[in-house]
Amino acid sequence: MESGLSKRILERYLLAEAARTWAAVTAVLMAVMLSTRFARFLGEAAKGSIPPELLWKVVLLSSLQYLTILIPISLLLGAMLSLGRMYRDSEIAAMHACGVGLGRMYRPFLHLGLMLALVTALLSLWLSPSAGRTVDFLTKKAAQDLKFGVLEPGRFRELPNDGGVFYIESVSDDRSEIRGVFARLLSERGESVITAPRGVQRTDPITGARNIVLLDGYRVDGAAGQADFRITRFDEHGVTIDPPDFVYRSSKQATKPSMALLGSADPRDQAELQWRLSSPLAVLLLALLAVPLSRIEARAGRYSKVAMGIVIYIVYFNLLGIAQAWLESGKLPAWIGLWWVHLVLALAILRLYAVRGGWIERLKVQRA
Repeated sequence: MESGLSKRILERYLLAEAARTWAAVTAVLMAVMLSTRFARFLGEAAKGSIPPELLWKVVLLSSLQYLTILIPISLLLGAMLSLGRMYRDSEIAAMHACGVGLGRMYRPFLHLGLMLALVTALLSLWLSPSAGRTVDFLTKKAAQDLKFGVLEPGRFRELPNDGGVFYIESVSDDRSEIRGVFARLLSERGESVITAPRGVQRTDPITGARNIVLLDGYRVDGAAGQADFRITRFDEHGVTIDPPDFVYRSSKQATKPSMALLGSADPRDQAELQWRLSSPLAVLLLALLAVPLSRIEARAGRYSKVAMGIVIYIVYFNLLGIAQAWLESGKLPAWIGLWWVHLVLALAILRLYAVRGGWIERLKVQRA
């Protein structure tokens, strides 16, 4: 009874240590990644590509996509750092002296890996694609609004349906009047150039369409460089600036729902689906890798094996990226796909367990 209770307490201790370290590593990596992405999004907002009011929404939605990348490496580093501290402080040696076997030590990390694998599966298969679609929608909608939206001084604006361009030099303080107006209009009847010293914006009370009414200006009809043209002076001239209805379209595999990828025969869709499935599988494999890889001597530094873990992670995910590219291009069949990379890592982990657990030595003794 006491032995079972002690073992459960030990498992909870190992699980808590690994979870705390994982959370800290994840927070640091997320802060670094979000800061770099925020700087890029801030630059886009400064250029006017993203409305400032959408900036934080885009950043927060993007963080869901980053988590599928960060959870595997943060779990590996978190487990290795927590175990490295225990090896350095001789806690692992004390556990072994009390009869705690490797299996009992591995169990909490496997439990943590299973929980995080489920979270990663939810993120990679559902939440991340949905967040990607929302970000794609917001940025494309913002691009259209920027293209056809509110007129700003000193910037050319395209008119709907390739109807030409519109330019204003300045606006009044109360933004009720525009000044120094130039417009180039294109239609089936030909090309027209309009200039006016001022104008006002009006909304049709029936249709709700936005119109710019130019005042006391000139309109020149005719093609540039030809003698056949006509100049008309006007008191008022209306120009419709309402943007066309926004229609969202996306062909990106990363934004497609997972169920749509499941029934597709397109190699690009199959590669995307296998990549999404690889994230939770990578969490499990790296959780299993962390325990035997973390073994260090009592006097060794806490971080002596962390560099090796990072190198293994980089090689592993680079191979997954290469396999994904091969699958997309048709160089690999779908049944091989990305699975061979996971198999190679699984075999390497199995051999590492065999070496650390003394299985190979016992097998040699039995054969002798």
